[in-house]
Amino acid sequence: MADRNNLPPTYTVRSGRRVDADGNAEYGVQMYYRKPFSTQGRKTWMLDGCSGDFKSIGGLVVAPPSIHPDSGAAYEVLLDLPIVERPEFILSLPVVPTKAKSADGASPDDGLIDTTNRNDDMCSYIGTARNKLALTEMECLALCLRRNDRYTKGPMSEEEVQEIVGKQYRLYPDVTPPPVVTLGGSTPEEQEVPDWRERYLTFERVRDAKPVEFLIEGFLALDSITALAAPVGQRKSLIAMNVAHALCTGEPLFDYFKVKQRPSRVVYLCPEMGLSSFSTRLKQIGLDAHVGQNLFCQTMDEDSLKLTDLDEELPGAVVIVDTLTRFVEGDQNSSEDMSRFAKVVFALKRRGATVLLLHHSLKGAANAPLTLDSAMRGSTELAAFITCCWATKLQVPDEPYQSPSLLVNVKQRDFESKPFEATCDKTCRMRIVGEPGQIIELKTKEDTDAKAALAVILKEDPKMGVRKLVAALKDAGHGKGQKWVTRARAAILGTGVTVSSS
Repeated sequence: MADRNNLPPTYTVRSGRRVDADGNAEYGVQMYYRKPFSTQGRKTWMLDGCSGDFKSIGGLVVAPPSIHPDSGAAYEVLLDLPIVERPEFILSLPVVPTKAKSADGASPDDGLIDTTNRNDDMCSYIGTARNKLALTEMECLALCLRRNDRYTKGPMSEEEVQEIVGKQYRLYPDVTPPPVVTLGGSTPEEQEVPDWRERYLTFERVRDAKPVEFLIEGFLALDSITALAAPVGQRKSLIAMNVAHALCTGEPLFDYFKVKQRPSRVVYLCPEMGLSSFSTRLKQIGLDAHVGQNLFCQTMDEDSLKLTDLDEELPGAVVIVDTLTRFVEGDQNSSEDMSRFAKVVFALKRRGATVLLLHHSLKGAANAPLTLDSAMRGSTELAAFITCCWATKLQVPDEPYQSPSLLVNVKQRDFESKPFEATCDKTCRMRIVGEPGQIIELKTKEDTDAKAALAVILKEDPKMGVRKLVAALKDAGHGKGQKWVTRARAAILGTGVTVSSS
């Protein structure tokens, strides 16, 4: 209903109600919005076949983790999101107007009260009566016992009513607004909204804000939302496992980037890989001993978690999502769906987690320069909300096991970093080649050396086929693919240099 009618996602609670007055299964939610308003004349709204109650100035709600007195079920947080501003169209929804009430809040005809939730109704009644009459706890209890006798579902016990009243007075010791002096006897229709300046950063917060801190210096910032993007089969997961290895062991990432702070734990969510493949890689890289200690993993062989399910494991953690495609509800090309996903990820960050999102690049990106546009497929909303994005691809796609990986930071919001290459061995450990920023220099020298070796081979056998040349170069210590060898062979044989077998 909320999606169909463009109700913006906000902090949402599932009530403890489980059945309606007729015993049918029922699902109740509370959606919280900022910007209070007067509920006078508005009580029950109707929208798209659903109905509910307005609660604002003077109203009270039962909050989690309270227990519903009838069902015994707890009130639960469904969406732990920021409370957003109330959409204006809510005030124009069809309503069932409230009846005129006497001073104590009771209807003049003192008729029966038909409600699906006596506890919620009583809490709301207490709030209204206290605001109007500034009642003591005993005075309020007397009115509540009178109201309790009029429920169509039958009265609650006197002890239960007394407990509800007492709890409201303990939780809210003073809900009576302070007296307001006015000229001419007029009274404001609505409660004064807090100062608008409270919405914005204060000077003190800006002054005291800390500079960027790193978990892995120059690679992964603390409290960031970092993306790692690559085409399919280009070592995203291996790079992420190397990140997890560095964070869990404290050893430098790629034998170069120092671990400045170790997180309380690493949560690795990988619903795209089975347990057998995933555990093999964990053992190869040396992470198996950390599982259940400071590394917590999920694969496709377990019931998949939603990001909104993460709770007590978040503070101080690094959450690795491999890949985000499995956690987006909706269309990756939809800015609206990706905006909702962004809010879920921001909620993880607010609750103390650093997030690493693995994502697929555009098709054909393996042959394109590494840029933010080519690295992050789908809606631009995703590229907009991340803090940093590392794009990667194999330098020699024809030789996936021997090829180094190129890594480029294509979104440098909080820190500067230079491109670098890293190789991978049979243990899945990756190691940097040279220093960041030396790629062109190193690649030029390596190509020059490989070309010289190829010229020697061709001098001995100018008719040797490309596949044999690739194997011969590999034996000579130069891992080059067929495309490179084909181009280099043509260049060497087409230079006018006489090559003979003598």
